[in-house]
Amino acid sequence: MTATHFNIIICGGGIGGIAASIGLRKKGHNVTILEGSSSLSEVGAGIQMPPNSVHVLKEYGIFDKFLPYITRPKNICLRRYDNGKVLSMTPLDPEMTKSYGNPYVLIHRADYQRILHESALELGVEYKLNSRIASVDQEAVTVTMVDGNIHQADIIVGADGIRSKVRDSAVVTEEKVLPLKCSNCAYRATIPREVMLSDPEIAHLMTDVNSNCWIGYRRHIMAYPIRNGELYNMVLCHPGEASVGVWNEPGDVEEMRHHYRNFDPIVVRLLSKVQSVLKWVLADLPMLPRYVSESGKVVLIGDAAHAMLPYLAQGAAQAIEDGATLADEINMCKSSSDIPAALKNYQKRRKRRVEAVQAGAHKNGHVWHLPDGEEQEERDTKMMKRDDNNPDQWSDIEYQRWLFGWNAFID
Repeated sequence: MTATHFNIIICGGGIGGIAASIGLRKKGHNVTILEGSSSLSEVGAGIQMPPNSVHVLKEYGIFDKFLPYITRPKNICLRRYDNGKVLSMTPLDPEMTKSYGNPYVLIHRADYQRILHESALELGVEYKLNSRIASVDQEAVTVTMVDGNIHQADIIVGADGIRSKVRDSAVVTEEKVLPLKCSNCAYRATIPREVMLSDPEIAHLMTDVNSNCWIGYRRHIMAYPIRNGELYNMVLCHPGEASVGVWNEPGDVEEMRHHYRNFDPIVVRLLSKVQSVLKWVLADLPMLPRYVSESGKVVLIGDAAHAMLPYLAQGAAQAIEDGATLADEINMCKSSSDIPAALKNYQKRRKRRVEAVQAGAHKNGHVWHLPDGEEQEERDTKMMKRDDNNPDQWSDIEYQRWLFGWNAFID
């Protein structure tokens, strides 16, 4: 426990913000989360929890709470889009635990957020809904709300997403930081367990549990069971448009099926079972000049600092690492005068790491989405070899060690 307990406001009550509050509260700080929505409602469906984030949750002493809700896939299987041929297989269970001390698991986003929220409240974190932020004053260390109320703290943490008000009003003020829209967007869909098991052609996807990813030109589908086998989750990437920052825009089911009409017959069969979809644009952020305000009292974490494309399944994991490192650095402070140096050190420890993960996500997206031809054939040949030069970064052993073996508390 630090000798000095600070008053800390976290703007944004999503997965990254709540996880950071747990790390900070465990160090003895007074933590208030300001969340703009009217209820705790994580949209979407499945999310992957890789070993590097599981490590943090174990250190917080809360990972056991997730056990009834997780699924443990055996492998990540990259498959050719049109016939399902396995191009690359990354062993997950039990190999990840043996290699990195922590498993690679799957969970529903709503369960993830709910368990974090319950854990934070048990520790005494104050979570305020209907708290929409207008701006942050980095000199006065205050948050002004849309309703005019002002909250003051020793430290303000911006965990308010890709369109961060904290970033724009207090950290990177010399220019407008705009999300970089990808040329692709994505659908989210789920199929109930009973529907999956009633069809012999797809029932095996629920019993032989893997994360399956069918890859093709400008399109891929990542699919796996979640909620301990209650639902089959799919994220479907394709060329298209959607609104940045909107996560629950309804999609057209027939349009979705048309995008993947030439995919593996198993995929076509799966999509025939889908009744509704959500659609959202894929976007990330350009490299920011800093994550800490000039005053040294306001700091960014998660998507507010380094929103990334989902092709490494590391967005939430990197936000959770951010919170762990931030709490570790603040714990070194003996007085408020030490805060600016602590936050700058947080930035030093995190910035290169997350920028490298952002770049890795771009690389995976390029590799997955090649058109059929010579480069694609060369990629497929290399993917068959699980070594340090595998174009599939999940199966590149050296990259995997760096990505999954990271210890956010000491690295």
